[in-house]
Amino acid sequence: MKLIMNCLLALFRLFPVKNIMLLESMSGFQDNSKALFEEMMLQKINEKYKMIWFVADLDMVKNQDYPNVRFMKKSGITRKSLRYLYYNCVAKYCFYTHEVLGYRTDDKQIRFFLTHGTPLKDSRGCFGPTENHTYILATSDFAAELRATSLLGGAEKMQVLGFPRNDKMFREDTGTEKFLAKNEYKKLIVWLPTFKHINNSDRVDFARDSDQDISLMSPTFFKTLNEKLAATETLLIIKFHPNQDLRFVSFYDLSHIVTLSNQKMLQERIDLYALLGKSDALITDFSSVYFDYLLLNKPIGFELADMNNYNSGRGFLVDEPLDYMPGAKIYDETGFLQFIHQIARNEDDHVLERAKLCTKMNHHHDNKSAKRILKFLKLDGEHT
Repeated sequence: MKLIMNCLLALFRLFPVKNIMLLESMSGFQDNSKALFEEMMLQKINEKYKMIWFVADLDMVKNQDYPNVRFMKKSGITRKSLRYLYYNCVAKYCFYTHEVLGYRTDDKQIRFFLTHGTPLKDSRGCFGPTENHTYILATSDFAAELRATSLLGGAEKMQVLGFPRNDKMFREDTGTEKFLAKNEYKKLIVWLPTFKHINNSDRVDFARDSDQDISLMSPTFFKTLNEKLAATETLLIIKFHPNQDLRFVSFYDLSHIVTLSNQKMLQERIDLYALLGKSDALITDFSSVYFDYLLLNKPIGFELADMNNYNSGRGFLVDEPLDYMPGAKIYDETGFLQFIHQIARNEDDHVLERAKLCTKMNHHHDNKSAKRILKFLKLDGEHT
């Protein structure tokens, strides 16, 4: 089978490039790829280019309808995989956050690695060779250094243009607004819990196994947490990692806690970054999302109950990761409840720390990253 595929690739590479764009994101229609795509729609780039989105599950995008845009299942040994190979050889532009798109070996194809964020975790060895990419997206010079370290190279390919998904934090979003209108609250906190890769993946990030994939997930704690949220009129939205196997997560029917999966967000047309833009605070661990959230200069709570376990496992790209966490450090249930209390009382002791780190992690402080990418590639209205 491999020999047949190599022969097909050799054949398809002989074809000239066409006005085709390929897009991909980790598990579907989301992230930097989607935000860039939406700007393309606004600029009507789909009138000149046929766009193909590769997704893992077509059912998740069955209600998405755009002119000259086609959704296809990611590659497999099927008839569709022949089209997959063909499109990857004849597309002029390829945009992706995880799975590299574009199989040409000449210089007629642009492959833009939009990435899934600026790495703080040690992700060396998790990516393929940098020669796969024409360009690699970054948010600042220092962020580009971290990304090049994680990729074991590619510094010369970095383009400091900002993440398109960050644009959404500064804009109105109909689906997100409609979803939030269903709830009554004075404060909104978004929690993005750790994904441990233990129960549901061959990849092991943490040094030892545990009963739960998410820290601080006991039923007793959630009951106490909900009481605190109700008393402070605070809504807590828990957004799970796209790869999280929800069989290993307990759901709770509680008044002030809402849980979201990728599928539910697509169904209700909720955008994560628009949701972050409407929030009053973020709770995360060492996920790169908080580097983006710095642009809002709103409180961040760092849930670090598993940090020592993580540090002795996969580790970090910097020597002192706590120096890159300007916010409340949460190591247990008491600390979590204290953070809720501080947000309710508008207590914030880390404004200057966040602003300082933001200038290091984000060169651009606006909502024009997607526009910058299109202008850089000469795909915007000024060049058409």
